[in-house]
Amino acid sequence: MDAARIQDGVALLAVEQLYRSADLSALSFASTAEIQSIDGLLGQGRAMDAVRFGTKIDKPGFNLFVVGPLEARMKGAVEAVLKEIGSDGPRPSDWVYVQNFAEPHKPIAVELPQGGAPRFRDGMRELIDDLKVALPAAFRSEEYQTRRGAVDTGFQKKQGEAFAQLQAKASARDIGILRTPMGFALAPTKDGQIVRPEEFAAWPEEKRRNVQAAIEDLEKELERIVHQIPQWEKEHRDEIRRLNRETAQFAIGHSIEETRARFADLPKVLEHLERVRAALIDNVGMFVVKSEDEDRAERPGLSGAFEPYEVNVLVTREVEDHGVPIIEELHPTLGNLTGRIEYVSQQGVLVTNFRLIKAGALHHANGRYLLLDVRNLLSAPFSWAALKRV
Repeated sequence: MDAARIQDGVALLAVEQLYRSADLSALSFASTAEIQSIDGLLGQGRAMDAVRFGTKIDKPGFNLFVVGPLEARMKGAVEAVLKEIGSDGPRPSDWVYVQNFAEPHKPIAVELPQGGAPRFRDGMRELIDDLKVALPAAFRSEEYQTRRGAVDTGFQKKQGEAFAQLQAKASARDIGILRTPMGFALAPTKDGQIVRPEEFAAWPEEKRRNVQAAIEDLEKELERIVHQIPQWEKEHRDEIRRLNRETAQFAIGHSIEETRARFADLPKVLEHLERVRAALIDNVGMFVVKSEDEDRAERPGLSGAFEPYEVNVLVTREVEDHGVPIIEELHPTLGNLTGRIEYVSQQGVLVTNFRLIKAGALHHANGRYLLLDVRNLLSAPFSWAALKRV
C-alpha cells in the first residue's frame, strides 16, 4: 500500500501490483491436451463416496438414485464408479430358452456360464442336422422295412385266417359271406352262387328255416371276428410303435451321446438333452413322414418338425469380454425394458413360440448394472410400475 496513491478516498494500484506470477516448472506437462480427462465430480467427495457405498449394497431392493442438474455430469460420474468397481466383478451368466415338452406354453429358462449360450445353440443345431439325415435313413433301411413287413404280414395273416375259417364253415353249409359298404352280410348259396331273394322265397319252408338258422349261427361268429378286428388293429399299431421307438432310439442314441459329451460340464444342458431324446422317440413319425409344406424355406417363427429342439439365445456375452458391463437404456419403454414376445401370421392367425421371446434391458442387465434416466422412465407408460415389480 506504500506505492498506492489515494485519490478521493480510493486506493489506486499499479498494474504490476495486480499481477501474481506462478512457477510452472513443477508441472509435468506443457498443455492440458497432454493429460487425461478426469471422470467423476470435481469437488464432490462426499457425493462420490455415497455413490460407491450404494453400489456395494448387493441386496435385492437396493438401488442408486442420483439427482442433480444436467450440467453436473452425474451420469458420467456414476459410470466411472461402476466401471471401477465392476472391472474385477463376477462374470454375468448367459440365458437361453428351450422347449418345455410337457407344457409347451411354459418354456424353460436355462442359466449358462458366460459364452455357453452360443455353444449350446450351435451344438443343438448340429444335432438337429445330424438327425435330419439319420432318422429318415434308419426308417428307409432294409432292416426296418423287413421288420415292418413282418409285422404287417402277421396282422394280415391273423385277420385272413379268421375269415378263412369262417368262410370254410359257411361254404360247408351253403352260406356265402358278402362285403358291402355297410360291412359284412351272409346269404344262401347254390352251386357257389348267391341265391336271389325271389328264388329263396320259392324254397320249401323247412329248407328256408334251416338256412336261416345256419345264417344266425354264422352271424354270431362273424360278429365275434368283427369285434376282434379293432383289437387286432390296436395290437398292430402298438407293434409298429414299438418298432419305431426301437429304430428311433438306435438312430438317435449315437448323436445324442456325442452332444452330451460336448456339454458334460453343464448339468442343465444334459437334463434338456434327455428330454430331447424322449421327445424325439415319442414323435419320430413327424420327422420321417414329411408334409408337403415342410419343403418351404425356413423362416423364424414358422412351425417345423425340428423347431422345438432349437435354442433361443436370450442373453449372451463373448468370453473375451471382461468386467461387469453397464447396460444403458436411453428409451425405456415397456417393451425395451422388459422384453417382448413376437408373433407371426400363419393362415390368418397370429401364433408364437419360445423362439420369439426377445430380451429387454432388464434381461441384459441381469447380473450387471442398469443405467436409466428417471425422467425418460417416468414418461414411458407402464415402465415405472413394471420396474418396481421387477
